[in-house]
Order: sequence, then structure tokens, then C-alpha cells
Amino acid sequence: MGAMIKPGDHVILYHSERMNYLVTVQPKGSFSTHRGQLPFDQIAGREFGDEMRTHLGFLFYLLKPGLADLAMKVKRSTTIVYPKDVGTMLLAAAVFPGARVIETGSGSGALTTILANFVRPDGRVYSYERRPEFSANARANVTKYGLDAFCEFFVRDPEHEGFEQSDVDAVLLDVPEPWTLIAPAHKALKGGYTLVSISPTVEQVRKTVSAMEMQGFARIHVKEVLEREILVRATGVRPADRMVAHTVYLIHGHKVNQPGLANVTMPEPDPFDELRASPDRPRDET
Repeated sequence: MGAMIKPGDHVILYHSERMNYLVTVQPKGSFSTHRGQLPFDQIAGREFGDEMRTHLGFLFYLLKPGLADLAMKVKRSTTIVYPKDVGTMLLAAAVFPGARVIETGSGSGALTTILANFVRPDGRVYSYERRPEFSANARANVTKYGLDAFCEFFVRDPEHEGFEQSDVDAVLLDVPEPWTLIAPAHKALKGGYTLVSISPTVEQVRKTVSAMEMQGFARIHVKEVLEREILVRATGVRPADRMVAHTVYLIHGHKVNQPGLANVTMPEPDPFDELRASPDRPRDET
């Protein structure tokens, strides 16, 4: 038996790729589409995966939303981090249940929502935002999804005031000038743990990587994730005409405990040195 839907649950009402809705099931009332109405009291008590018809007879399926669905449907006051980028960020930062993670800035709370799902039940997301209206919207979105118990929100400028936490497991930066927060992030992180920063332009990347090298980060990598859907039709299979291409560049690096020694370039060894020193090397005949 599958999971039973109850009031307060989030459900995708799916008719087609062009017609699907993420809704919160209410104790009463109905959800209206131009294909008809779906009463909430008839949705509650069904199982995820069941079908349901509107009063006009059109078929909808009741589907369980994924994290990407929740993140993409937050009420937006800013741009959000796309799921294709978040996956790489989570893997790079090794976010795990029980982790303590700093996020800057809160934005619309899309990334906060995903992080909270990964650190619960014993972890914590510390979300920093300079603008109080953005912080309030992010908090409201996280609360809507029932994840506020795993998050703390701070209206604060870490560039000048630093972070309140120390020895955290990861720091994620999503701000216009991330290079200004590299020093506070280095101070807040555990030794050997990861900082992840995202930026839309190469100039931001250059400044951020330079600051990371100077502050004390090693194993610095920059990458870009492109996502293209594949259309599977009876007439053939081909890539979609449109794709989610450039959104941000992702930068990640590991904190080292001796700033200034993280990226010292050592000369490459001469591959012939070992051969010259070998006792079995044939002598030149003269």
C-alpha cells in the first residue's frame, strides 16, 4: 500500500507536461483548472499514484513532488539556484544528515529548502541574508514546506560581521561579490572541508578563485553544468530544441589550515632524471 494523502501534504496534480500543478491539500475547498475542479476532500484519503477526474471528466494523476519540484515552485523574490546546479553543489560539499551548513544569501529559499532536506533530522542550515525582505520570504517558503525546524535565518552582513558559527561542515555562497566572503568562510569552516560558490560571470569567477588561493583553499575547481532533455516519441528519439544551458559557474575548494601555502606551484620533475640516475642505465660507448 502506498502513502495516503492528507491535508497539508504537497501533491502534483498531473494531466500532461503542459498542465500540472503543485498544490497543498486543504481541509476543504477545491483546486480549479480550465479542465474542471478537483475537490480537496476527494484528494485526501487517496494514495499517491492514484488517478482522479475533474467534474468535467478530465483525468489527473496524484503524484509525489520531488525536491526539484518544491525548489522550483517557491515564491520568488530573487532568482533561484537551479536543481541541475544544486546536485553538483551537494556532492562537492558532501552535505549529509546531521551536517551544519552555512548558506549565504537566503534569496527565495529554494536552496535552503533542499539543504534542510539533506541535513535533517539532526543537522542545521544557517541561512544569511543582508536584506530583511528576502530573508522573510525565504523563511516563509521553508516554513510552508515544514522544514523551518532545521533552519536558522540571520539578517546580517558576514563581510563586516562574520558568521556566528564555527567548525561547520560546508559553506555555500550565492552572492554578487563572493570574494568578499572568502575570509569569513575560511574562518567558519572545519579544516579540510569544502566551500562552494556560484557566480553567473567569468569575472566573478576570476576574483573568487584568486581570493580563495590567497586565503587558504586547495583543490579548487570551476565547472558548468548544462542540462538538455531527450524527447522520446513513437516517430523517433532526439534532443529537445531548448535546454537549460548556462545558469552559473560552480567553484569549490577545500580549506587548508595554513593560508598562503595552499596553491604553491612546485616545479614538474624531469622524467629523464630518474633514468639518468638508474644504475642499470646503459653507458654511452666512446
